[in-house]
Amino acid sequence: MAGRTGVRLVIAPDEVFQPEEIENFPDGVNLARLLPAATRRPCLVGIDGRSGAGKTTLTDQLAAVLRRSHDVVVFRLEDLYPGWDGLLEGMAAYRTEILEPLRHGQDAHWTAWDWLTSEPGTPRLTRTAEIVLLEGVGACHREARVLLDTSVWVELPTSQRRRRALERDGAAYEGHWDQWAAQEEEYLAEDPVWECADIIHPGPSSGEPAPEDRDPS
Repeated sequence: MAGRTGVRLVIAPDEVFQPEEIENFPDGVNLARLLPAATRRPCLVGIDGRSGAGKTTLTDQLAAVLRRSHDVVVFRLEDLYPGWDGLLEGMAAYRTEILEPLRHGQDAHWTAWDWLTSEPGTPRLTRTAEIVLLEGVGACHREARVLLDTSVWVELPTSQRRRRALERDGAAYEGHWDQWAAQEEEYLAEDPVWECADIIHPGPSSGEPAPEDRDPS
């Protein structure tokens, strides 16, 4: 994927991200310039990273600023994963049920996962828009990248990621942390996304490098 924008940007952990600068994100490349001709299909931006890295925070910042001048839709992969053992299955469904129709300018029809009952939930629709932000673990996986216009990898050290994730989701996630992390490691051992992403972005309040998260072995 790196090269679609002509720029590969690595943001240093000590740099302060200003959402207002997102019109020139990444590094002087206006996202609007990536919009397909005559907006026949959306500009697809994948935002990937391990659990707790700050993907949702960055996505929400991007969406808020971009919506000032563009029609923006957000899709979150966590709504699609079929349970705590469903990362790889969810990634496959993401490509076929979400990315492929959007890439062709069509709405995506899919079924959400009900995390309370641990079974398929309600039918959903993700509509086309000028820009679609697709956020979650696996958003920029190998088979997805060929359909994306821009790929972003968000990273934080494991200790910070775990703290943030458990503060956000509490006891409901604590018992599944290792289970989910093992699937992330399997995915990233075969597909080191950070090596191909257009943008490497430090997660929120990252004051130290995150080398351990770049080696899932």
